[in-house]
Amino acid sequence: MDAERSLLGRAEESERLRTLLSGVRNEAGGALFITGEPGIGKTSLVDAALHEHTQSLRVLCIQGVEVEAGIAFGALQRLGGPLIAFVDDIPETQRAALRVAAGLDEGPPPQPPLVGLGFLSLLARAGADRPTLCVVDDAHHVDAESLLVLGFVARRISAERVGLVVAARADEGVEGALAGVPRIELGGLDTEAGSALLRRGVEGELDRTVAADYVRDTAGNPLALRELATELSAAQLTATAIAHSPVPIGGRLEMIYTERMSELPASSRDWLLVAAAESSGDPAAVDAAAEVLGIPADASDAAEGIDFVSVRDTVRFRHPLIRSAVYGAATDAARRRVHRALAEDARERGQLDVAAHHAAAAVHGPDAEVAAQLAAAADAAGARGGMLSRAHLLARAAELTPDAAEASERSVAAAEAALSAGAARLALHLLPKGDDHELDDVARARKLIVEAMSGMFLSDPEGLRAGMAKLVAAADLAGESAPQLRRQALLLALNSATVTEGQAVGATVHEVGERMRAASGGDDITAVVMQAASAFILDGYVTAAPALRRAVEALRRESGAGLTSLAFFVTVPCVALWDWDAAAELLRRSADIGRTIGALRDVDACLWTLSAVELSRVNPKAASDYLEQSAELRRALGVGDEQAVNAAMLAWQGTPSVVVEQINHAIHEAGWGGISRMGAAAIAINELAAGAYESAFERLTPLVRHPFLQSSFHHYPEYVEAAVRSGNRSAAQWALDRIEAYADASGSEVARALFFRSLALLTDDAHTERHFTEAIGMFPPSHRGDVARTRLLYGEWLRRVRRRSDARAQLEQALRDFEAVGATTFAVRARREILAAGGSVPTDSTPIDPLSSQERQVALLAAHGATNAEIAASMFISPNTVDYHLRKVFRKLEISSRRQLADRFAEE
Repeated sequence: MDAERSLLGRAEESERLRTLLSGVRNEAGGALFITGEPGIGKTSLVDAALHEHTQSLRVLCIQGVEVEAGIAFGALQRLGGPLIAFVDDIPETQRAALRVAAGLDEGPPPQPPLVGLGFLSLLARAGADRPTLCVVDDAHHVDAESLLVLGFVARRISAERVGLVVAARADEGVEGALAGVPRIELGGLDTEAGSALLRRGVEGELDRTVAADYVRDTAGNPLALRELATELSAAQLTATAIAHSPVPIGGRLEMIYTERMSELPASSRDWLLVAAAESSGDPAAVDAAAEVLGIPADASDAAEGIDFVSVRDTVRFRHPLIRSAVYGAATDAARRRVHRALAEDARERGQLDVAAHHAAAAVHGPDAEVAAQLAAAADAAGARGGMLSRAHLLARAAELTPDAAEASERSVAAAEAALSAGAARLALHLLPKGDDHELDDVARARKLIVEAMSGMFLSDPEGLRAGMAKLVAAADLAGESAPQLRRQALLLALNSATVTEGQAVGATVHEVGERMRAASGGDDITAVVMQAASAFILDGYVTAAPALRRAVEALRRESGAGLTSLAFFVTVPCVALWDWDAAAELLRRSADIGRTIGALRDVDACLWTLSAVELSRVNPKAASDYLEQSAELRRALGVGDEQAVNAAMLAWQGTPSVVVEQINHAIHEAGWGGISRMGAAAIAINELAAGAYESAFERLTPLVRHPFLQSSFHHYPEYVEAAVRSGNRSAAQWALDRIEAYADASGSEVARALFFRSLALLTDDAHTERHFTEAIGMFPPSHRGDVARTRLLYGEWLRRVRRRSDARAQLEQALRDFEAVGATTFAVRARREILAAGGSVPTDSTPIDPLSSQERQVALLAAHGATNAEIAASMFISPNTVDYHLRKVFRKLEISSRRQLADRFAEE
């Protein structure tokens, strides 16, 4: 074995595989993605590494095959089949997702991440029984859903006796699904190893220099070198080299195979074509189709005799180019006859997905019956949660559909399926091109929704800005004939409006409000939400407030997927009512529901919005925790970056204002008006902390004088502070009057507390203290940062009126609170004020958190009573990984029980 590794020149790669296999045996599993050109030796490398571990590991191996590439979760079924005994040991929701994905049960189509978590749990349970390694070869032929699950699992394996090795040719789809997985990219062998391989296999003695020439000409491809040694003698290779003839690799090697095949009997050539078209290597399918075509049962003998193919438990071609040569040499009519026979056999065996694949390959031009079969297969894939497979099948069905209107409808449905799977570029590609006259109004509306949402997903500036107008147009097209689609388009239009704000073109938020009002009849949750939104857009705040309260109450009563479908909207009525607690509660509930059903992209959106809510109430630490959770989910999904940088978080983290401004300008120019407004406000607030009052006043003025819905009126208190401290008292009074009006209409304690804090800055000294203490006592506990800011202002006033001891008490408490919530710029100001009040400036007492973000999340959940299984399901990791993190948490915090953990995190 060592000699073989040395011969192949793969010592470093072999060591990485051996390290992985060693980790699998020791509860430190992991994954590797091996990629390279055809014949580069991926399979040989894995086989060599496995040789010394076959007794200690349970090894599950599958190979991707073209015929199954359109069968959603097909490869996953084959890989997990031997683990069926462990299925009952995983959580019920995950087990149900796996069974629906496999087509064994009916139920709501599962989200791929939930299927991924179920498969991870299944592997972890199998690993507890015996170290388990999964090997997936030719992953470029694996169905899209299985690839997504394999990528998810590969990124989450850490503390299990489980390993995953995926091998594939260079392929964009595979690389995208396995993004973030440790990768071995195999190149060709070096001259010494390649020459040794060629000389060892060839018949006769081959000169070293001639062998080296072939290594160079084949780029060291091991399989190409082996095939040269098999097909040509040393004398033939030498003669070819001397004559400077083209090296017989690739197409020329395929021609050699074609020439050799011509020597076979016609029946053997026909049998080879059946085997090449079938592609999965199923002997029963090959034999059945051959019988239909009248091919003798012994026709494979001659092909085996020249070592083109082996027929045992499976039919396997010796080299991919042989299969390519067989299939390419046949006439189109012959290929279609073979696929027709294979389709007939697949239908008889109930393999309708496989039958549809072969039926599509058997037709020449449009065919309504075959298109219907593909559409049925697409529906079956969608029912199992295979939206990417559904998209591809519907796209092929559209190509084969004779009726232009029906073809366009199937193209729109294909694009919708791709978009629901997060494949926005594919969605845009699949939309019907040219004139929409073949589409009815509802289909045109659906097409516009796909275009608008794809623009948002892709962060395309033009697409972002045009999104709201397209969604308004979609709502108009849907009209009374498709009321649910109409409402969906309008809710998405409102979401687009909050994303782009003033960047939107082609429609106004006022138009969205008018259409929402017209479509909001009834008392269901969606109607109540739309009534509130339209009132907020079209009516005065006093008129809108009752509708906003009804919406918040209705959202709080809502449970299940109904709340998740409205998750992006919950902040509108909540923040409009100055109720950050309600916004946080509803977003957390939406995130929990999303985790339960595996809708991790929705969870990601909820976490991002939660971070914005926490920044709004001066808790950068909590905001940062949510963003890290969001980043962890994106890592699990293989998504590297945010759609837009969170400039507001950068400002709170102390990034220089000039840098944040540059980033914020770029965000604004890219069409993300809502995020850029958040960034501008965060810069202004931190300018307040630094005492740059005039700059803060100038920055806040356009935000509060020209607000967009809920986005900036809650910055009136900052505006009052900046205006007072920069000598603009009339502007401060103007803002104060508006805060009072909002507080009266909303009934919000937070608004009332902010009013009293602002009033204290404008009133005479006789009343200042009372207003500050009223504000401090009125804030709810969740607004610790706002309380700290109020204490800071109160302490500064106490120092000014020479009550230095009282000032220090307020300032020191403010400092402790600022450090607790991570408001570093305000903490610096509080230390400065303590020093000015005659106190000793304490060193930064903020404890360094020894826990990683994931360890902290595990610790918090455990401290609040969640079991390991519940934590695992919530965080989309295995219980083994939870246990691993808890052991590290206990060690780092020097505790030994969950009771101590609960005490440690009692206030969080």
